[in-house]
Amino acid sequence: MMAWPDSVLGVMFIATFLGVALWEAFRPARAPVSPLGLRWFGNITLLGLASLIAWLLPFLTSFGAAEFAARHSWGLFHRVPVTPAIALVASVVLLDFFAYWTHRLMHTLPPLWRLHALHHSDTDLDVTTTIRHHPAEVLAQSALDALLALLFGFSPEAVAFYGGVVLVVQTFHHGNVVLPPRLNWLDRFLITPNLHRLHHSRLYAENNSNFGNLVPLWDYLFGTLRHQPEGDFRVGLPDFPGTDFQRLDKLLIQPLLVTTAGQR
Repeated sequence: MMAWPDSVLGVMFIATFLGVALWEAFRPARAPVSPLGLRWFGNITLLGLASLIAWLLPFLTSFGAAEFAARHSWGLFHRVPVTPAIALVASVVLLDFFAYWTHRLMHTLPPLWRLHALHHSDTDLDVTTTIRHHPAEVLAQSALDALLALLFGFSPEAVAFYGGVVLVVQTFHHGNVVLPPRLNWLDRFLITPNLHRLHHSRLYAENNSNFGNLVPLWDYLFGTLRHQPEGDFRVGLPDFPGTDFQRLDKLLIQPLLVTTAGQR
């Protein structure tokens, strides 16, 4: 099994995480609502649980599934004669396209929304919100990603490349930061903090927008792109307004407490 993706992705994530965390510390976009230590402990612990799942079930990851598909010649790209370069580009485009639609499914199907809502119930939006996912959501998302890797035969290299780029971009666009006005043109080509913050709005009309992981193209094509809030912008979910809901024990039971009202 190839070891380099884990090392490279780990370095990329840590470097981006620390860089955005420092940016937030010196130039925060919004004042905190909940205690930083409480939130960071819960969110980082959730990352630890997600990492444990990936370690215990390596086959239930897109990379593990891609390695399996490569060994057994499963999937579209192992059946269609294309050059490695074309396969890489096509794989990255398809991975981002399906990431958009699986994200929309998380907001559309009530059982999946119950799992995904934890990511949205953070009362503050900062770099640690990137890693705030319920273990059950991690399992569901991993199963979807692994199935797609098997069906399309994405190469391990394509999955690792896309995963690394998306990890950096997601860590960046969850940051409690504001881009300088001279860089606002990036919104046309990349999911930035300016765009993604609306996806974490307390208003369902706003958090049902800007689903893209990497680029705003899919939101533009499918009518879910939004640039401005409707009024005063607030982060979180009405179901979980208080600081108490940021405790680790409350985070783990949140899927049992979520309402599905307001979801499309």
